[in-house]
Amino acid sequence: MHIYSKKIVEFITHIRQTAKAILANEIRLRVYGDRFYDQWRTSYPINIVIYNHTRTLGYFHPDFYELGFHECLCYSTKQQLHNIIRHELAHYITFINYGEHIEPHGVEFRAFCARMGWGEEVYRASSCLETGEQTADEEKSSIFRKIQKLMALASSSNEHEAEQAMIKSQELLLKHNMDSQAIESDEEEKMYLKRILKQKKKDAKMTSIARILQTFFVSTVYNRAGDYSYLEILGSKVNVDIAEYVAGVLQHELDTLWLKAKNIANLKGTIAKNSFFLGLAKGYCNKIEALKRVHSSDQSNALMVIEKKLVAAKAMAYRHLTNTKSSGHYCHESSTLGEAMGKELNIKP
Repeated sequence: MHIYSKKIVEFITHIRQTAKAILANEIRLRVYGDRFYDQWRTSYPINIVIYNHTRTLGYFHPDFYELGFHECLCYSTKQQLHNIIRHELAHYITFINYGEHIEPHGVEFRAFCARMGWGEEVYRASSCLETGEQTADEEKSSIFRKIQKLMALASSSNEHEAEQAMIKSQELLLKHNMDSQAIESDEEEKMYLKRILKQKKKDAKMTSIARILQTFFVSTVYNRAGDYSYLEILGSKVNVDIAEYVAGVLQHELDTLWLKAKNIANLKGTIAKNSFFLGLAKGYCNKIEALKRVHSSDQSNALMVIEKKLVAAKAMAYRHLTNTKSSGHYCHESSTLGEAMGKELNIKP
C-alpha cells in the first residue's frame, strides 16, 4: 500500500530530484522532465512511491516502472537514502538492459554497480528493517470488524433488519471518519493507495465495482501496466481495507446476480451483461445517496469535508491524471433490471 501526505509528497520530490541527479551525473544518462533516456534513446518514467507495508527499504517494480521507498527513510541519513536510491536505480537499469528474467542481485546487477564505482554500501543498501514488524491499529481493526458484522446482518432475509443494518454500517463508517478528522486535526492525515482487481482489461464489472466502492469513502482510479488493468483505491487506511474487502465480495456477488437476472428475463450477450452491471451499480449508489439525504447538517458537512480530502489526496497521488469516457451499446431492459436489483443489493460477507 502506498502512502500520501503533504510531508510525504515533499519527500517524494526530494527522492525524485536525487534520482535525476544520479542518473545524469553518475550513470551519465540524459534526463528530461520526469523521464530519462537510455543509450538507444528510449525514454523511461521516474515514478516514485512511498510505502510502509513491508520491511524492505526499497524496491523496483518493472510492470509499473516504479521505484518504491519505505516511509522510515524520511528519518534516515542522507548517505543511507542516496545509496538506497542508487541500489534501486541499478535494478531499473539492469532491467532495461537484460529484462526481468535475471537474478535480482546476480552477475549483471553486481557488474553494473562495479562499473559505476558503487561498493557494498550500495549493493546491500535495501536490506530489511531491523525493527519488528508493525502491528495493526487496534481501534481501526475494531471498526473493520463492526462493519463486517453489520454487512452480515445486511444480508438477512428480514427486509427491515437488512435495511437497518445497511443504514447503521453507513452511519458507523461516517462517524469513524468524523472522529478521525477530529483526532488527526493536529497532525497530518495520511492517505493510502492500494491496487486491486488485477485483470486483462477494464470492463463493465470493474467499473460497477468501482462506483459502488466510492460509497465507502474512497476514490477510485483505473491503471494499466504491462498486460493487465488494475483498480486503485485511495483513502484512509480503514476505508481502503473495507473497500478492498467489499470488492472481493462483489467479484462473486455480481456474477451471481447476473445469473439470476438471465433466468428472470432471459437476457443474453455481452451488451446485456454490461448494461446489467452498470445498472446495478446505479441502483445501489442511488440507495446510498437516499440514505445520505437523511443525515443531519453536521453529518452532511462532514461528508463534504471527507470528499474534499479525497479530491486533494487524488491530486497528490496522481500528478498527471487524465479522464476517459466509456461508450458502447446499451440494453435498456437489462439496465433497468440491474438498477432494481442494485437497490436490493447488500454486501454479504
